[in-house]
Amino acid sequence: MARQVTEIRILVVTDDPSAPRELLNMLGEGSGVRTLFADTGNAVSRTFETDQVDVLMVQIDAGDLALFETCARLAREQNDAVPVLAIIKADDTKAAVAAAAIGVEGCVFTTNPRQIKRLTQFLIESVRARRDAELAARRLEEIESRYTLLLDSSSESIAYIHEGLHIYANRAYLELFGFDSFEELEGLSMLDLLSADKGGPDLKKVLKALARDEIPEDDMVLMAHRQDGTDFKATVDFSPARYGGEYCAQMLIREKMSQADPALAAELEKLKTRDMLTGLLNRHAFLERLRAEAQAREDTTGLSILLVSLDKHDELQTKLGLGATDALIRESADLFKDACGEDCVMARLSDHSFGILASAESREQAETLAARIVDYCSGKMIEVRDTSLTISASVGLAVAGSELDDADALLSQADSALHEALHAGGNAYVRYRPRVSGDADEDDAAWAERLRHALDYDEFRLVTSPITSMDDDGFLINEVETRLRAEDSDEVMMPTVYLPAASRLGLASKLDTDMIRRLANAIAEKPSAKEHLWLIPLCIDTICDEESLHSLKTILQSEKIKSENVIWGLREPEVRDKLRRVQTFIEAFKPLGTRFGLCDVGPDADLEPLLNHLEMDFLRMAPEMIQNLSGNDDLRQALARLVKQADQHQVRVIAPKVEHTGDLATLWQFGITLVQGDFVREEASA
Repeated sequence: MARQVTEIRILVVTDDPSAPRELLNMLGEGSGVRTLFADTGNAVSRTFETDQVDVLMVQIDAGDLALFETCARLAREQNDAVPVLAIIKADDTKAAVAAAAIGVEGCVFTTNPRQIKRLTQFLIESVRARRDAELAARRLEEIESRYTLLLDSSSESIAYIHEGLHIYANRAYLELFGFDSFEELEGLSMLDLLSADKGGPDLKKVLKALARDEIPEDDMVLMAHRQDGTDFKATVDFSPARYGGEYCAQMLIREKMSQADPALAAELEKLKTRDMLTGLLNRHAFLERLRAEAQAREDTTGLSILLVSLDKHDELQTKLGLGATDALIRESADLFKDACGEDCVMARLSDHSFGILASAESREQAETLAARIVDYCSGKMIEVRDTSLTISASVGLAVAGSELDDADALLSQADSALHEALHAGGNAYVRYRPRVSGDADEDDAAWAERLRHALDYDEFRLVTSPITSMDDDGFLINEVETRLRAEDSDEVMMPTVYLPAASRLGLASKLDTDMIRRLANAIAEKPSAKEHLWLIPLCIDTICDEESLHSLKTILQSEKIKSENVIWGLREPEVRDKLRRVQTFIEAFKPLGTRFGLCDVGPDADLEPLLNHLEMDFLRMAPEMIQNLSGNDDLRQALARLVKQADQHQVRVIAPKVEHTGDLATLWQFGITLVQGDFVREEASA
């Protein structure tokens, strides 16, 4: 969606009634300008009283300098000073002197219309820039207020430390240490509240490390001192943060409790492993069960994860209202438990998606279970409070091979499959297709035949995934990629599956060219899309192939896609050893106005040499950098390092596949405002 142009109102003061219309014609359609007309001092005064004036354009007459003086005075008296553009005759020295004496933002001869247009456009953009800056400042204050409110309402004891001093503490923290208000705590050193036992960490060294933005990796067990003189043992966890625009350290303090009785320990374990709303396992416990199941089996073939969700959940939620959210989730959990039976381990993994661990003996058994769940839910009627809903469900299925290397990867595969099932219309299951092995010649031969057939028979589908800004509602980038879906199959294959084979077979550049051709056709069918920003990831084979580069240039020069709206995505793992070729690629496309993004940046990436040699505008993190952020200190430190390096090179950072709204606060603390995720805006077919 193109950003709406802010309307600018220009008051034209002259004795020529046709001047405002001539000004609009000069600026052209789409300039977002509205003109007002006045020819006397009283008319100017009335206009300032009844209308908002953003720019004042005055034609000065040496015979009536009082009118000009009145206009300039009224412009300066406004809450936001109105810029003044003086128009004078070439031989009117007296008028020029008057304009210089009073002071104006621009002065130009009536005989120079090009200069009048240029100065007017400059003043218009200056006003718009000032308004945008004011709006951005207000939005930043609102966002900071919202996140401060979230921190204040947290039950965890949290404080922010800068140069060893407290600059913020939430209510739980104040209550833990016995402060009535933050004013009593403000400016106190961390050392005033915490101390280490003999043999414990040197807190002075910890403070010096924090001042260098070096966050301790491990939790610390320290002695904490309340205001009433009592002490308690506490676990202290540090993580990087931002507050008030400054980098600081977040300090999370948990009081260490003495060993409780077995019943309380059991209750704590339940709280640790169970979802409180449904009573099902939570995500962490579900993954632990999956790992335990994999270790207990010599052959993991058939071990399956099914992710299931109601179709059109947002529409159901809208129909019920926010007050029924919990009730809808509980009804969904009961429905899916009935559908899958007692032999499956089930967990709630996100707001409204549920995971099922099935110990199937084969892929066929897993698919039978997936089909059974879909059939059981199709057309089912459930009662949520006083509302009857007819529902259906979709299932994403991932089946392990003979060896399961990574439980998280299997869950990610099931999530991708569910994503595809929902966006293909729902009421169906999709099985994630494992990557074809390249060890045997016949495997690559099969891939070559399949990919060439897909290119010849139009089996690729273009998909866009929006990237939005937390501090600018009008900002939008559409990331583009394709999916492979054969004519005789309901399965959708993700790029991560077929691109490695395409690269081995020399077909990657053909797939990129086909993707861009599809994008150009989609834009031609929807002209408004021509103004959108497009992030288009390219394989390294395309960047290094002269024929492909020529094809890309031809498409841009034909203006099927506006070059200034294109962001070429370069995958960081691929460009490390191809810096010279990538530099050549950037030098070839930079003059066309295109921009560049470094994609799939992981925690071990060494950004400094890349950003020193490559002119990048955006940096998109690898999904694993974001999805496990809250529970991984090493990952948070790596992210802080990468964001800092990106900031030094004025590169904007994108967080992909943000799964939970709660992660936005963490990302904001890191200075990341560009986010990608279905709860923000869903992926869509182009």
